[in-house]
Amino acid sequence: MIELKTHQNFRYLIFAIIYVHQGFIEVFMAIYMSLYLTSHGVSILYVGLTLTIGNSPWIVKIFYGILSDRKKIGRMGRRIPYMIIGSIAAAILFFLLIPVNPLSNWAIFVLLIALANFFNAVADTSTDGLVVDTTPPEKSGSAQSVCWGSKFVGYLIASILVGFIVELFSWSIYFIFMGLFLLIPMPLLFIAQEPPYEIPERFPWNDLKETFKKRLVWIVVAMFILSETGLYCVLSMLPLFLSLDLGLNISMVGIVMSLGSAGFLTGCLISGPLLDKLSRRMSIGFSMTFLALMLFIVSLVQGLLMAFIIVVIAGIAWGFLQIAEMILSMDLCKPSISATMFSVYMSIINIGIMLGPLLGAVLVETVSFRPTFIIAALIVLSNIIFIIFIKGTETLFKKEIAI
Repeated sequence: MIELKTHQNFRYLIFAIIYVHQGFIEVFMAIYMSLYLTSHGVSILYVGLTLTIGNSPWIVKIFYGILSDRKKIGRMGRRIPYMIIGSIAAAILFFLLIPVNPLSNWAIFVLLIALANFFNAVADTSTDGLVVDTTPPEKSGSAQSVCWGSKFVGYLIASILVGFIVELFSWSIYFIFMGLFLLIPMPLLFIAQEPPYEIPERFPWNDLKETFKKRLVWIVVAMFILSETGLYCVLSMLPLFLSLDLGLNISMVGIVMSLGSAGFLTGCLISGPLLDKLSRRMSIGFSMTFLALMLFIVSLVQGLLMAFIIVVIAGIAWGFLQIAEMILSMDLCKPSISATMFSVYMSIINIGIMLGPLLGAVLVETVSFRPTFIIAALIVLSNIIFIIFIKGTETLFKKEIAI
C-alpha cells in the first residue's frame, strides 16, 4: 500500500486522472448531450428536460459530502471506497447507454444519465475530500493547480476530440471511451492508503442553522441561483445554436466551445488578483454586469469568426463570475463547518445549472435562440437589485475566527 499523504507525485497522478475525466463528463453534459439527442430526433424541449434531470444529482452534493465524511467502508477508509464504487458504477452506466435510443426509450436514457451523474457526484465529492485530507496546508495551492488544471485539460481535450471521434467513428465508441477512462485510476486506488481519521460522534447542526439565520446568506443564495440559471440557459443552448442556426458541424462546434473553455480558464486566472483589489460589492457587481453584457452580445453572433471571438470573451466573463462567487462562498463559511457550507454553496450553484437548460429549452421552443440569450442576460443583470445588500461578507464570521 502507498500512503497518499507522504507520496505527493502518486496522489497528484490520481487526482489528475480523475479530474481530467470530470472535465470530460462536464463537456458531455454541457456540449455534446444536446447534439447527441437532436441527432436522434429528440425535441429541444426534451433536450432541456434531459439536462435538468441529468444534472439533478449534483444539487444534493452536500449529502454525499456528509456520507463520505462520516461513514467508512471497511479498512479502506472514508474516501477511496466511494471513489471506487462511484467510478465503476458510472463506467457501467456509460456502457449501458450504447444500445438505448434516446427518442424511443427516452425515460430509460434519462434514468441512466441521472444514475451516472449520481455516482459521478459521489466519486467527485469523495475526491474533493481526499484532496483536503492528504494535502499539507503549504501545498494547497499546488494541489488545486493540479486539480483545476487537469479539469481544464479534460475540458479542452473533450471539447475538440469528441466531435472528431463521433464524425470518424460513432457515438458508441465515445461512450466506450468514457467508460474505460473512468476505470483507469482503479488499480492506483486499490494500492493507495488514505490517512486515518477519527470521525466525531456528532455533526454541529446548530452551526448550520445559525448560518442560515443570516439575511446576507440568503441574498447570496438568491444571486447564485439567478446568475447560474441565466448563464446555463445560454451555455446549454449554445451548442444547438451553433449547429442549427449557424450550420456548424459537430467538430467545429467542439472547437468553438473549447475556446470558451480557454476563455473561462483565462478569466479564472486573471480575475482573482483583480477582484481582490475591489470590495465584494464591486467585484460581484462588475462580474455580473460583464457576464450579462457578453450573453447579450452572444445573441448577435452571425458567423464562425464572430463566434470564435465572442465565445472566448464570454468565457472570460464566466471565469470572473466563477471566482467572484467562490470568494463570497469562502466569506460565508463558518469555520466549524467550512467544508460542509462550501458544499452547500456548490449545491446551490448546481440548482441554477439544473434549471438553466430547462428554461433555455422552453424559451428556444417559444421565441427561438437569440431572444432566449437576451432574456438570459436580463436574468443575470437582475442581480443588481441584490448587490446593494452585499456588504460585510468578509467580517460576518470574523469574530468566530478570532476566537
